[in-house]
Amino acid sequence: EELPPGPRIDVTGVHIQPEGECAFEEQLDLALFFRTDTLLENYCWKFSYMVDTSKRRTIIELGSTEMGTYMPGDHQTQFGVPRFDIAGVREDVRSQVNGLLTAVLTGPAGEQAMTVNMVVQIYARDGVLMRFIFNPME
Repeated sequence: EELPPGPRIDVTGVHIQPEGECAFEEQLDLALFFRTDTLLENYCWKFSYMVDTSKRRTIIELGSTEMGTYMPGDHQTQFGVPRFDIAGVREDVRSQVNGLLTAVLTGPAGEQAMTVNMVVQIYARDGVLMRFIFNPME
């Protein structure tokens, strides 16, 4: 079977902190472990949270890592958000039960080499908005 053109990138691990259920606004730390067979120059990981409401798709940009060069082999990247400020999030977005946290390995011209999708469940417990991020490697 012939491989598609472009670099071959394999995600070998995803670590999410905190693991399991937590308050929606709590800090988030991600570590992604991956392997590439090709030199990747001036690439970064971009992180966003996407929700589909009845009216439209909403994408909240969370940030990105610094641009870097990845030699062929194994690598790790880390990204953190000190807290999710729920005050700036529209009610229709907050009321959605499911969202998608994405990490996209992006090249210097905006090309997307790899996307890691993590399903996020949002729900209220005792009046507190909670989140649970499913690890795609489990």
